[in-house]
Amino acid sequence: MNLPRYSLDNAKVVYFFLALLLVGGLISFGQLGKKEDSPFVIKSASIVTRYPGATPEEVEKLVTEPIGREIQSMRRVYKITSESYYGLSKIMIELDPATPADEMPQMWDELRRKVLNIQPQMPQDASPISVSDDFGDVFGIYYGLSAGEGFTYEEMRGWAQRIKTALVTVKGVQKVTLFGEQSGVVNVYVSLSTLNNLFITPSEVIQTLQAQNTLVSSGEKLAGEMQIKLIEIEVVEPQKSMKTTFIGKGIRIDIYAKDSDGNVYDIEMQTTEETDLHLRRHVRKIRNWCLRISGERIL
Repeated sequence: MNLPRYSLDNAKVVYFFLALLLVGGLISFGQLGKKEDSPFVIKSASIVTRYPGATPEEVEKLVTEPIGREIQSMRRVYKITSESYYGLSKIMIELDPATPADEMPQMWDELRRKVLNIQPQMPQDASPISVSDDFGDVFGIYYGLSAGEGFTYEEMRGWAQRIKTALVTVKGVQKVTLFGEQSGVVNVYVSLSTLNNLFITPSEVIQTLQAQNTLVSSGEKLAGEMQIKLIEIEVVEPQKSMKTTFIGKGIRIDIYAKDSDGNVYDIEMQTTEETDLHLRRHVRKIRNWCLRISGERIL
């Protein structure tokens, strides 16, 4: 068939196909992405675990291999590569390139569930397993915050947090990240010679400092129909913080406690004529056994 002659003899058919291509092109052009910083999906994640003091062989045997075997059971796994260093394990996992973009959050959730399953099998001194998959984030705008000499760093950080809270609610903003934040630290200098003279090891000092940040529930008690939540027990006045009175065959101890509203209550601790001696031997057991709050506001 002679195509040029057919086109000349059937001009209406040619015009129809030209119009069809023109309309299809306009529709396709309207659906093209026009974002300045369009998001893209990176189908890989890194898994990092620290094991201080271990050799590469120990890291490979105790950390890298168990994690690798666990994540091999995931769907759409394309390639797994691992590296073991002194005290550090790195694992890179790549998913199938044909994985749809809308399934990626579900795949990373499955990966984190696998990591949680293997976490109890890690050595005692190993750190929690860290999973990073936010490699496709696009930052379009950078802002810098500066202040004069009258502002402290804490005030600048507070204003930065306020700006971040306001920007996150803006339509189209997916994430706001702060850079340059400084963490507050307390430097403790201890004389090793003094510790040796007192027969105290540095690890005991570290454990004591860590125990100071431990939150302990103060408990709650019922005073009639009122439920009192004890936030903390503090010394109200040195001369009134504790009072001991001998009552016949028992001992009465009054401890003054303050609640979150600033009210001070008298907590009574009394021993009874119980023959169970081990309850009297430890004050903690006596307190838990017969603690009673009178509910009387005294201040």
